[in-house]
Amino acid sequence: MSYSSRPLSSKLFQLTALTLALTLAGCGGGDGDTVDSIAPKPDIGVQPDGSGNTDNAIRAVNVSPITLTDSSGSPTRIITSTGATASVKITDAENKPISSALVTFNTDAPMSSVKFANTNGTVLTNANGIATMKLSAISATDTGSYVLTATANYNDTERQGASYFYSLQEANLIFDKVKVDENTLPYGGSTDITGLVKDSASLESQRGIEIGFEASCGSVSDTTTNILGFRTTYNAETCEGPQTVVATIKENNTSIRLPITVNQSTNLGALSIKCISGDTSEFPDSSADGSGSEECKNLVVLGAIGKSSRPSQRTIEFVVSKGDKAFAYENVKVELLNAPNDFGIGNASNQLPQTYKTDSAGVIRVPLYAGTQTKSYEKPDDETKDKNIKVRATLISRPDVTAEFGKISVVSDDEPTSSLKITPEKNVLAATSTDDKGKITELDGSTKLIATLSESANDTTIRFVAEGGTLSNNTCKIERDNKTCNVTLSTKGVLPNDRRVTVLAYSEVGNGTSGKYVFLDENENGKRDNGEFGLDGSDEYIYQQTIIGFADTTPTFSKTMEGAVLASSGNGTSQYQFQMFGTNKQNKNISMPSGTTISVNALDGTDNGKRCKVEVASRGKVDNELTVPDDIDLYAPEVPKPTNQTQNDSDKTYVIRTQQCAKGDKVSLIVTTPAPNRKVTTKELEFK
Repeated sequence: MSYSSRPLSSKLFQLTALTLALTLAGCGGGDGDTVDSIAPKPDIGVQPDGSGNTDNAIRAVNVSPITLTDSSGSPTRIITSTGATASVKITDAENKPISSALVTFNTDAPMSSVKFANTNGTVLTNANGIATMKLSAISATDTGSYVLTATANYNDTERQGASYFYSLQEANLIFDKVKVDENTLPYGGSTDITGLVKDSASLESQRGIEIGFEASCGSVSDTTTNILGFRTTYNAETCEGPQTVVATIKENNTSIRLPITVNQSTNLGALSIKCISGDTSEFPDSSADGSGSEECKNLVVLGAIGKSSRPSQRTIEFVVSKGDKAFAYENVKVELLNAPNDFGIGNASNQLPQTYKTDSAGVIRVPLYAGTQTKSYEKPDDETKDKNIKVRATLISRPDVTAEFGKISVVSDDEPTSSLKITPEKNVLAATSTDDKGKITELDGSTKLIATLSESANDTTIRFVAEGGTLSNNTCKIERDNKTCNVTLSTKGVLPNDRRVTVLAYSEVGNGTSGKYVFLDENENGKRDNGEFGLDGSDEYIYQQTIIGFADTTPTFSKTMEGAVLASSGNGTSQYQFQMFGTNKQNKNISMPSGTTISVNALDGTDNGKRCKVEVASRGKVDNELTVPDDIDLYAPEVPKPTNQTQNDSDKTYVIRTQQCAKGDKVSLIVTTPAPNRKVTTKELEFK
């Protein structure tokens, strides 16, 4: 890119003086000497450009005024470190767009103050004649005003557009709601650090902002903000005593100091235990000596699948140590005792012993998975001491070193979270895929999410958070005399590649479930992972998670339909089963969009005196035309299926039934997606 520190008037004066000097030189000097000069080339008109195009219109290159927009797409004359995008449109004499024209953006700001996305500030126009360039402020002290210009060059014709005046502004990024989940950690422990980065003027959360971290002892990784803020994990490792973590916004060096204390006062035995829940340090630390005489003071409670809103997956930790020294990279055998038949260790439903290797802090993490069966913890006595669920850890190199944890419970829901019900008008919308990896192109599909509260003595606000797409509003209000309200989710915005958008609806009304269990389960694994939005603290909420699927407008059939040939039915009835998905072959857990019709027609091509008849069946219905229902089985994340179970595929399974059909006849299968994304796909099947 080009820079100049002189104003435009100075540049114009230089150009005028140079032109005058050349003119005088061409006419000869004032001393009477003869001066040789080269005659200008004759104007022979427009010449072909190599493609045979001699259109005079192409010699005229018009440059529209510059448009400068901020990160939200709003017009602006301010450029900060978060950047702004400049765009112009290049047209010919007939106002038609010129593609592949070279456009050079130029500013008179110093190189140390602003930068372009391309080092030379040039870009080619697209098919619509549009050229865009992102500019970012790189100086925290330069707040001056400057000029931005755009010059187009096409077929040796050059034209500069009007000047655009803008100002640089220091980045106004600030931290907000930064917190450490646990300020006091055990030796070798860890905790999450979360927060937001906002624009101090608009107070809007900023995405794509890099946050750096430094710790006086221990480790913590840098991260980048998304729409929900940022999250990273601090690991205490072998630290002890007061520590400090410094978080810094890299763009403007705004920092915040976070105090953490690592407590190593507990004299760890040969094998110690710490109980945790997902990524939340909910339970206090305790230790067990080699005999396993001490256990965690709190229960580890899992929710039975389909019967509880609590997480069905929890994790316990064993720490192998001697005194204050952790034993790293030691093999530990972990066994499950007295558990229900569908309770799992390491993997869902697995009850075989597992071997784990301790990390650098001597820690192993053992996942526990609940099934559908419940089992309550009972305080041990002579009758119950061997009846509770237990996990036993044994050091393989020293079988005499062992410890047990036995305060584990699997419960059904005894909390009235079901009083809030979210009902979508339809839960599979139409989208389209551009490749086999499921990259989505947005279409205009939407559905209402209707919130119903069965008992509402007072006005209640329901809050919504969506993994993707766009919500028409983040809240709706249920009033005393009206038990329902709704928001709309549309395909606008970013959609996940797995074609499933999780929506969390919640309200703080009391008598619900702890805020530590309320989170947006984006990956549907039943537990809160790093980066997932969640509530914290002991406040009680009612909530529900809902999944909305996004399907292609073109169906994907099961392999049985590839080159399929139907069996002749003769005088009887013949059946042919197949599956039809609304996603690509790598992701078959979504049906076709709700409202899609599947119809069959018989094409009688024989003269055997028999009429070929055909119908299609699914979900217990048989007809010439069926419709994909509005309510598809996309099980909610608070009721995840174990790995040995599968999602109900009845919404994607169909049977073609034929009567009196023979070789020469055909069946036409027609799939039609609903408006506004209507598309008709026809597949013809023959008989053998």
